[in-house]
Order: sequence, then C-alpha cells, then structure tokens
Amino acid sequence: MSKISMAKAAKMFEVSRPTLAKHHEQGKISAIKTDDCWHFDIAELARVYPRRGNKPETPAPILHADLADDDRGAARDLQAEIKVLQAKLEAAEKVAEERGRHLEDLRRLLPKPEDRAQHQGLWARLTGR
Repeated sequence: MSKISMAKAAKMFEVSRPTLAKHHEQGKISAIKTDDCWHFDIAELARVYPRRGNKPETPAPILHADLADDDRGAARDLQAEIKVLQAKLEAAEKVAEERGRHLEDLRRLLPKPEDRAQHQGLWARLTGR
C-alpha cells in the first residue's frame, strides 16, 4: 500500500497534524514510524477522512515524485493490478449481458400466465389453487 508522511496526509485530507496524531493514538488509524517520521496508508486515510463539500471523494492522485523508491514499485504493481481487474470486470460484464439475453430467451419460451390456467391439473382447477 502507498504510504505518505503526516504532513502530506494533513494537506491532502485537510486534517490537522494534531488530529492525525490523536486518531493514531486512539487507534482510529494506523501508521508506521520510519526515520522519526510517521507514514500513513492512503486508503485508510480516505476511509477515515472522507472528502468534504463539492470535492471528489477520492484523494488527488499521488505523483511518482511524491513517493519513496520502494513505494514507486508498489504503485507500479497496483497499476498493473488495476489493469488486470479492469479486464476481469469487462469480461464479467460481457458474461452477465450474455446471461441476461439467455434469460430473456427462456422467458419468451414460457407460457403466458393466462395460458398456464389451461395447463393446470384437474385438482388445481377444482380447488382453485
């Protein structure tokens, strides 16, 4: 997952640093301390601090220049995973569309509700069920 510093997190999610520190102490968000600096997971911050007003719900995209070297590799991995998942989604949507067409064909083959009464058995017609 992509991690960002407390300063970038405060700026990106429009929360103060003391609020981030307090929520970390309370266990609302987790962070990793490296080189005397706290690093927060972007996805977790987006979950805890939704965007306010007319702004988009997702945080602004993070440029590769903002990421540490090890995070650049993770970002590339995530982008590749996104492409794979998009391809899977497209395939699933095609399958769902095909199944919907198949269901419509099957519905057309079924007798109409008024025709079903003619095909009921003697017992059903006598008891009205």
